Formats: sequence, C-alpha cells, structure tokens
Amino acid sequence: MLEYIFNDRLFVTYTCPYVWFISASLVFVLETIIGIRAPYGRYNTNNSGVPVRLAWFIQECPCVFVTCYLLYTNWSSVSFTKFFILGLFLIHYFQRVFIYPMLIRGGKHSPYFTTILAFIFCALNSYAIGKELLAYHTYPKNYLFSLRALAGTILFFTGFILNLQSDAILRNLRKDDNDRGYKIPRGGLFEYVSGANFLAESLEWTGFAICAWTLPALAFAVFTWINTAFGRGIHHHQFYLEKFKDEYPKNRKAIIPFIL
Repeated sequence: MLEYIFNDRLFVTYTCPYVWFISASLVFVLETIIGIRAPYGRYNTNNSGVPVRLAWFIQECPCVFVTCYLLYTNWSSVSFTKFFILGLFLIHYFQRVFIYPMLIRGGKHSPYFTTILAFIFCALNSYAIGKELLAYHTYPKNYLFSLRALAGTILFFTGFILNLQSDAILRNLRKDDNDRGYKIPRGGLFEYVSGANFLAESLEWTGFAICAWTLPALAFAVFTWINTAFGRGIHHHQFYLEKFKDEYPKNRKAIIPFIL
C-alpha cells in the first residue's frame, strides 16, 4: 500500500504540494495573525529536547539521503538539466546537514516534537520535489539557457550566498558554546531587516521554484515564505524590539526591506 502511494503521481504532483499550501495557510493564521511562536530556538524557554547540532542533522538529513536515493534509482534517465536543477537543492542541504550544524555556537535544544515534524516534512518534501522532477516532469532542449532557468539560478545563488553571510554574522555574535546571550546583528541584509537569514533562504527557494518550474517546488517556496520569512522573521523583529528597545535601529524592518 505504501509503495503504491509513494509512487502515485497524484500524491507527488498534487497531494503533497496542496498539503503544503494548506499548512502554509494555517501557519500564517497561527504565527502571523494570532502571534503564536513555534517553541524552538530562542523561543524554547526551558531549553529541553534534542541538542541543537544533532537536531539540525536529524531533521534536515532526509533532504540529502532521499534525494540521493531518487537520483540513484532514476539514474538511467537523468538528464543533465534535471541533475543540475536537483543539484541546487542538494547544494543547500549538503551545507545545512553536514556543515552548518558543526558551526553553531551556543544554540538551544530543539523540542522532540518539533524535530520529528521537521524530519517528516523534509522527507516528504524532498521526495515530492525529487520524484516530480526526475520521473514526471520534462524540460525542453537547452532549457538551462532559457531566461526562466537563468533567472531562477541567479536568484537561488544570490539567496544562498546571502544566507551564508547572514548565518556567519549571527554565529560571530557569540564567542563559543557557553555564550548564549543575544546581540544586535549588523552588516549585510541585517542593515535592512531583522530576519536577514530568513529572507535569504526564501529568495533561494523562490529561485529554485522558478528554475524547476514544478508545483512541489512552488509549494515549498510558498511554505518557506510563510513559515520562515513572515512567521520567524516577524517574531524575531518583535524579539529584538522588546529586548533592545531604543538601541535597536529604527529604520530596520522585519523581513521586507523598507516595507515590512
């Protein structure tokens, strides 16, 4: 039964993406309108759960392992175009799974339930994106030279580089693992928004969605904007304003420079 479901094109192409759209709507209501803060990171006040480095590895690793499995099982029919586009996905998550956790300084534990939910999301999302792209979607010849593919790729790498820069700025605010205090981040996109890393990652997945041009990729980009950019970005902005008050830069917005 499970084998049938996970090989069903309806699940990959439509069911999974629409679940993300619905989930994004619920998250928007709960986090952005009602103001509920997901209890991980700085909002995990009792610091219980999975150690932060291990939590990042556990919850993000399906994006690498599932995608590599799909590449392996579909290798005979993988074109360079599909390999390149899916390679963008792997570039981000290779860094997130094997490099980023090792660089974290002083992060808080992640609640068990949050880690499990993130693991499930990453597993299903990477399966839907990879399976749709490799097994069901077709691209015209020389697609990678099209305006859409070039624009999407440029936007992806712009977001990727800005994301690395933002993570480095945040990481360097702390001396070591024993330093758990919060300081005002400065430099890069942080001169414009409080959620610089969230904005950068949202730009990444928008670029990926444009380049891949599939419904699962679009659904992931929308979910990232709602959950990560608007949800976490607005909450972080409120956190900084409450903590630093008049010290916090007056012209800095939450997530959209000069606007929001």
